[in-house]
Amino acid sequence: MKTLSVVSSSSERRPLNEKRSRKNAMLSSDSESEGEHMPPIKKIRREVGEQQEPETPKRNVRRGRRSRQTKKESPIVEKISTVKSEIEVKHEIIDDTYNENEDIASPYVGLSDYEIQIQKNLEARAKFMNSLDIFAAKENLLELSPKPVKRESRGIARERKTPPEPQEIRRSLRQRNMTPDGSDLPLPSDKEVAQSENRYVEDKPRPPPGPAPLMDYYEKSHKEECEETLSGISNISKSSGENSVWSGSMTSVLKTLKEMKIKDDLVAKVTPQRTFSIQLHPSEDKTLLLIGAKWGELGVWDVERKDSTDGAYYFNIHSRPINCLTIQNSRPELIYTTSYDGSVRRTNLSSGIVEEVYSLCKPEETGRRWISWHAHRDENSFLVGGSDGYVVHCDLRDLPGTSKSYDVHDKSVKVVTVHPTQNHYFATASQGSVRLWDLRKHKKNHPISEVVHAKVVSGLEFSPVTGTRLVSTSKDDSLRIISCDLTTLSVAKKISHDNQTGRWLTTFRARFFPNREDLIIVGSMKQPRRIEVFDIEGRLHHNLMGESFGSVSSITAVHPTLPIIAGANSSGKAFVFKTGV
Repeated sequence: MKTLSVVSSSSERRPLNEKRSRKNAMLSSDSESEGEHMPPIKKIRREVGEQQEPETPKRNVRRGRRSRQTKKESPIVEKISTVKSEIEVKHEIIDDTYNENEDIASPYVGLSDYEIQIQKNLEARAKFMNSLDIFAAKENLLELSPKPVKRESRGIARERKTPPEPQEIRRSLRQRNMTPDGSDLPLPSDKEVAQSENRYVEDKPRPPPGPAPLMDYYEKSHKEECEETLSGISNISKSSGENSVWSGSMTSVLKTLKEMKIKDDLVAKVTPQRTFSIQLHPSEDKTLLLIGAKWGELGVWDVERKDSTDGAYYFNIHSRPINCLTIQNSRPELIYTTSYDGSVRRTNLSSGIVEEVYSLCKPEETGRRWISWHAHRDENSFLVGGSDGYVVHCDLRDLPGTSKSYDVHDKSVKVVTVHPTQNHYFATASQGSVRLWDLRKHKKNHPISEVVHAKVVSGLEFSPVTGTRLVSTSKDDSLRIISCDLTTLSVAKKISHDNQTGRWLTTFRARFFPNREDLIIVGSMKQPRRIEVFDIEGRLHHNLMGESFGSVSSITAVHPTLPIIAGANSSGKAFVFKTGV
C-alpha cells in the first residue's frame, strides 16, 4: 500500500495541481475496494494510516528527495507508536501462513534480511547434522575400535619399590631454629646464606681400584638370579669371526637388514639412568648386550634369558659416566670401560673380577680432571684421551706411573681411534678438528694432517678393514667421510644429518659396519623413531623401525658376525633388532 509523504513548511500551504489530485483519488478508491479481501495485518495498517492526520504544515519538495520530519514529535506520532504496539500483539495470534510474506516474523523480530537468512541457514545446517546422527556413529566407532594394549615393562623396571610406612619425623630444636629454652633464633644474614649456598658438596666417590669381585658392585635385589646369569656368561665360547653376514655383497646385506625386526621381548630397561656407550658381545652362543650408563653403571643384558628380571642387571663399577666401552678382540671375556671419574677399568666376565688398569687423577680430584675415550693398540696397550688435551699411551706390562703422554689438542680430547693395520697411527677429535698422528715421530701441535669442522666432533672411527677412511660425527649437523692415506686427510663426502640431540640426549656417533668399508650406521632424530643406514656416498639405504621402537637411540652396536643390531636411549632402555622375529 502506498502513502504520500508528509512534509512540513514554514510558509503557507500550496494547493496540489489537478493531475496529482486525480491520482490520489484513484489510489484511495482502489484501496477501499481492496479492504474487504486484504489480510488482517494489512487491514490494521490501513486503519492506522487513516488515523494519521498530520497537523503540521507541508511544503512541496523536489521529486527524488526524502521528506524530513520536524524535531518536535506531535501527538499523532505518539498515537502511531501506541497503535504499532497493538499491531505487534495482534500479530502474535495471527496464523503463521501470513508470516512468510510479511515484514514482521516472530522468530526474527528486529533482524535485517541478511541476519534472517543467516539464522535460517544455521537452522537448516543443524537440522541436517541431526539427521546424520554423527554423535551416535562416533560412539559406535569407539566401541568397535581396539583398546590400546599396555606393554609390560621388562628388565630392571620390573622391580617395584614398596613405599615405606609413614613415620613421624622428629626434628631437633636446631632444625626448628629454636634455642634450648624454646624461643626463636634470629634469621641468618645475607652473607651467611650466600656462603652456605656456595659451599662444596661431597659428590659420589669413586669406588676402590680393586681387584674385587663383580658381585661386590651389585646393589640390587635378585642376587641369586644375577649370580646364575654371570655363571652362564663365563662359559660362553669365543666367536670364530668367519662367515659374517656383513661380509657379503651390498644386495645380500640390505636383504638381511630388511628382514630384521623388533618386538616387545627385545626391549628392556638395563640401567636406571642415561646410556653413554654400548657393545654387543661377539659370542654366537647367546645375545649379550653391554651398556655403560650415567653414574658409572655397567649394564649386562642376557637377551634370551627369561626370569624375574629378564636377564638385565647393572653393576656400579665407576662413579661417573662410562663414555667408552670396548671388548678385547683376542680375549672377548675382558671388558674395558673408560669413565669421566678419571679411571679405566677392566672387567673379566669369566673370573668375575673388576680392577683398575689406569688412573689419570687421584680420587679427590674427580670432577676437575677426566678422561673420555680409549682405543686398543694391541692386547697389552691402549691410548687414552682426556681433559688436558693429551693422549696417554698405557702399556699394562709397564709399571704404574710410567705411561707416556702426547700433546695433541689445546682443548680436551673427545675421541681416539687407532688404525686397524698400522697401530702406530691414530686419529683424535676435539673442538672443531680431526687430526692424524704418528706415535713414532710425534711433535707437539704438529699433526700429520688435519680436517677442520665447524663445531665439536663427538664421534670418530677408522674403517675396520683397511683404515683408508674415517667417519666423523659433528655438531654442525653433518657426517663426514674422510679419506686417509696416512699422509693426508681430506673430506671425500659430507652427509647432511641432524645431530642436534640437545642437553638431555647422548650425542650421535656414526660407526662402520663390521668387516665393511662402505656402510655406516647412526641414530636419528626423525619421526617415527629409527636407526639409519647410509653408504659412504651419503645415500640412505635402510631404516630400522618398529612399533616397539619409540625413542631416540643415540648409540648403536652391530654384532660382528650375526644379524643383530642394538641401540639404547637416554633412559637406560635397550632395543635389539634381529632376523626371524
